[in-house]
Amino acid sequence: MVSHTNERIGGSYGSFGNTYKKEENKRRCSSQPFNKPSMSFYKNRDGLMGKVLKFLGGDQEKDEFTLDESKCIIRGLASELKRVVKIRNSLLTKVNDDSSCQEERQDFIIQWAEEIKLSTQTEQVPTGKIQRDKLHTQQVPDKEQKLKEANKIVSDWASNLKNKEQDSVTPGEEVCSVIKDLESQWKRGKLPNMLPVMDFIIWTVLQEHPYEGAIEKQWLRRMECSRSKVNLNNIPDSVWKWILKASVKITLDINTANPNLTLSSDRKRVKMATIIEDIYNPWDHCEMYCQWWCVLGSEGFTSGRHYWEVGVKDKSEWRIGVVKESAPRCGFTNLNTQAGYWTLRLQFAELMAVTTPITKLNHSVPSKVGVYLDIEEGQVSFYDAEKRHHIYSFNIDFDKSENIYPFFHTIETDREMVIQ
Repeated sequence: MVSHTNERIGGSYGSFGNTYKKEENKRRCSSQPFNKPSMSFYKNRDGLMGKVLKFLGGDQEKDEFTLDESKCIIRGLASELKRVVKIRNSLLTKVNDDSSCQEERQDFIIQWAEEIKLSTQTEQVPTGKIQRDKLHTQQVPDKEQKLKEANKIVSDWASNLKNKEQDSVTPGEEVCSVIKDLESQWKRGKLPNMLPVMDFIIWTVLQEHPYEGAIEKQWLRRMECSRSKVNLNNIPDSVWKWILKASVKITLDINTANPNLTLSSDRKRVKMATIIEDIYNPWDHCEMYCQWWCVLGSEGFTSGRHYWEVGVKDKSEWRIGVVKESAPRCGFTNLNTQAGYWTLRLQFAELMAVTTPITKLNHSVPSKVGVYLDIEEGQVSFYDAEKRHHIYSFNIDFDKSENIYPFFHTIETDREMVIQ
């Protein structure tokens, strides 16, 4: 979970299906208990359920809904998905116990309405960053109007699912693996609501013939976009293996290293020298870091997927990430996203993403950091490589004309940073 320093932190949710005490959350509204309605309630076409049934049936006109409109639409969608998609012991039956709040449900409907609308136009679900950017540019500024349009799109799509035969969509092994992992998280109380499950099932229905790696990218996108406000930090086996396939060997570039850094002979380890010298470089552009105690990886990347791990056990301060080739290196320049640095930092026992402003992270300090770089997807993600947890992701529109280099920073003289 992440929180910007200039934002309030939302409350947490207990696992649904269990008895729990909700934490007070003044910023977001909580979901209301949903009692099974009587038959007379269904027959009352002027009631809330009557309006939802009328809307799901494709009627063009509808009155204003109460705050539970999004919940009813999601339940109607879940019911049709459960009927159409052949999944053993489907977790969609737990949607009635869902603890997502109104804001989460509305965001979920808006996001999926955009993808459903685009997929019906192109006959494929957008997966690349350029296509995702196109979705964002199509958003209507007024959220109320946007929500009305989104409700109509999602409800019409749910209604169209009625034309599909029962169990007509059979998910592949990869999708089943992800859903099985989500089920495991739910049983352990690690999954606050059912929206991530619906994410993958809707995506399965739309993407009937996924390409190689599509399921894994979909999972990473869900962490990256936080579509349902749920930090899916427990990585499924299939996704983790796919990330590891992008592993590359990284060595340190002595030509970029600050002279006060000591590199091992195999250029895999780095620490501060015991004797520090003042360094002055009058040039505005230089290859070497003359002030900050930094060093780059020897090889830069302009395309593809790349993954590497860095040992930082018992270290008190470090920065790890990537940097674009043209980013400033001389002097005490700001090493943030505006300058072309995308890094994770540990300082004063606090983990943070070096955004503008800084994003403080509610995550335990890792002993080994995994860095995942995908140039085409425009993504840099950080993982606790030992616990196999997602920590943070950057979304970046990379300039393919310049290299992206691994970046390292350390200040300790007695503890090495180890590239593994």
